Amino acid sequence: MKEHFFESFRISLPLIIAQMAQLGLGLTDTLMVGWYGTRELAALTLGHACIFFVYITITGFSLGIIAKVSEAFGSGNLQLVRLNVRMGIWLVLAFSILGILILANTESILILFKQEVGLIEVVKDYVQIIIWMLPTILMTYVFKAFLISVGKERIVLVISIIGLIINFFLNYLFIFGNFGMPELGLRGAAIASLGSSVSMLGATIAYSCLSDIQKYKIFSNFFDFDKKIFSDLFKVGWPICLTIMAESGMFSTAPLFMGWLGEAQLAAHGVVMIVFAFFFMIPLGISQAGTVRVAKTIGERKLNDIGNVAFSIYGLGLGWACVNTVVIIIFREDIINLFIDQTNLNADLVLLYATSYLLVCCLFHIADSGQILFAAILRGFSETKIPFAMSLFSYWAIGVPTAYYLSQHTQALGLGVYLGIGTGLLIASVLLFYRYLKVKKTTVIKFV
Repeated sequence: MKEHFFESFRISLPLIIAQMAQLGLGLTDTLMVGWYGTRELAALTLGHACIFFVYITITGFSLGIIAKVSEAFGSGNLQLVRLNVRMGIWLVLAFSILGILILANTESILILFKQEVGLIEVVKDYVQIIIWMLPTILMTYVFKAFLISVGKERIVLVISIIGLIINFFLNYLFIFGNFGMPELGLRGAAIASLGSSVSMLGATIAYSCLSDIQKYKIFSNFFDFDKKIFSDLFKVGWPICLTIMAESGMFSTAPLFMGWLGEAQLAAHGVVMIVFAFFFMIPLGISQAGTVRVAKTIGERKLNDIGNVAFSIYGLGLGWACVNTVVIIIFREDIINLFIDQTNLNADLVLLYATSYLLVCCLFHIADSGQILFAAILRGFSETKIPFAMSLFSYWAIGVPTAYYLSQHTQALGLGVYLGIGTGLLIASVLLFYRYLKVKKTTVIKFV
């Protein structure tokens, strides 16, 4: 068992840091826009919720690619690795067009949900620029999935750090107008995000073409369409996309509920979510390692190791989640102060709300970590449809209605949003764990 924990940790560590660097893009935006102004921070929270909901949903296909490529890699089939990556690129490009069309109507969507008119105008300018990030960031996810699956986790880390550095530099230039650049505020943050996504895509393509993994010939006969592989990826990927849509949709309702409560609550929520998203990168990175390890183990037909591999993943992930919670509770005020300029309007109120929200969020962090770990392990089995149904029930039959009722119809107000979301995450975690136990037993019987 010890060797499984060490192997899971070895694969997870660069993925954790890479995920933190990826999340650092949003963290940098929130940090710098928070220094720029409270209204811009509230608008960023709303605008990011819109773009995030679309692109994180479509990344479900890349998670399916990780499972399929890892299994092909485990069986030693280089051609199958290449075909899965190529068809994965086709798949996300097609859906990125759909995403752009949806985001082009952001203004109408926000009006429908009765958000403040002044905020909508600011959000519109932000989204008009950042929607063009969709194709590049989605293709980058596919290439990262490929690199993770073939054991190049460290390169994923390097590319993510490059993107973070470029994003920070472009934010510094265009948000505040430094070094003679125009002061663009929130639009500058959008330009920075677009620029960093293009740079990361360029880096992944260059590495795939010039390094030792060029043997996979990813771009060989690129326009040859393989209907079966495309169909298989779609069948595995669409339930993952809908699962992510259900989860991110639940989280995306939170800024809407907060927006009905007030601008200060919305700004505070933006800070709290970016903080928790940062800590969530640890179990998320471990979960990606879980998909790779389980799928590779199945490809190698080492069925007796599946239980130990899975245990090492969720044991490692939940252990880190507990450590994260302790750190957040102890240092919550210091963390929040990093994001708020005390000279801004309503800064004291935002600080008060954010501190209380952060404390309550600790209650669901472990549940959130559990559901992502068990879902990722199930993806290693290519099991995605039933987990989607379980997640949909947990998030939208339980989480969202509870969050709405507690925040809009009780004295809990903003705290009720987090209590409702936490309930949905806890139920999802329990259901997915029991599903894993059943799938593991069925898989072992199937191949024996």
